This record gives sequence, C-alpha cells and structure tokens, in this order.
Amino acid sequence: MNKGSTKAKMQENSRSKGEETMRKPGTSVTEWIVAGVSCIALLAVLGYLILDGLSGNNGAADIIVRPAEVTAMNDGYVVEFAADNRAGKSVASVEIKGELHDGQEMVEESSVTIDYIPQKSGRKGALIFRNDPEDYDLRIFASGYSEP
Repeated sequence: MNKGSTKAKMQENSRSKGEETMRKPGTSVTEWIVAGVSCIALLAVLGYLILDGLSGNNGAADIIVRPAEVTAMNDGYVVEFAADNRAGKSVASVEIKGELHDGQEMVEESSVTIDYIPQKSGRKGALIFRNDPEDYDLRIFASGYSEP
C-alpha cells in the first residue's frame, strides 16, 4: 500500500465518523413520548368536559336543610342548621325559613339569607326564635335562591 491511499482512507474514515455523530433529521423518541403523553392528557380533559356537560348536573339546585342544635339565649332560642347543595349548580341569595307549628297552626316564623352555596357543597347558619323549638314542630327548609 502506498502512503497516498492510506491517507485517503483515513480522511474518508474520519468523515464517516463525523457524519455518524451529526443528528439525523426527523423526530426523536423523546419527542414522540412527550407528544403521546400530551395527547393522552388533552383527550382526558376533553372527555371529562364533555361528560360533565352532558351529565345534566346543571339543572335546578337541590338544597337540603337539616337542623343541628338548639341553644337557649337571653331573648330566645338559636337553631343552628346545615344547608347542603347536592346539585351540580351553584346558587346565591338562598333564603332559609324556619317555622314552629302547633298542629296545623303556625306559631312563629324566622328566616335568614345565605349569600352563596357552591355546587355539591354546604354552608351553616342559624335561625332565632322567641319560643322554644322543642315545644313545637320545627320545620326548616329553603324557600328560594337566585343564580350567581
């Protein structure tokens, strides 16, 4: 072998090694993985939004009011309650009424307005009566609301 051909082969080998270290055009495996994960996340969010929109949870509010505790005060009685909104719709200006009944006759009435009850959430409040609620039939209920 002569020196000229050996030198040409070395230059050719060094060029091919340099070409191997250069990045090939196209998409790398890491980019494909990131794109796949992003696509799955996007489809999950879209699926949730579509199901939530079609589920019908946005109808009328379903407000359940439960008395919790009766406390005697100087000028009357405080009846604490919990108001739960079980629907998928938030409500505002919720009016809660309490009535004391003696048979068919209403003895006393009290009301309070709760500013806001988010969907599937609850709030607490209290009604004040002059008469002892334990001596009568106590009825507590939501009588109205507005949309926020």
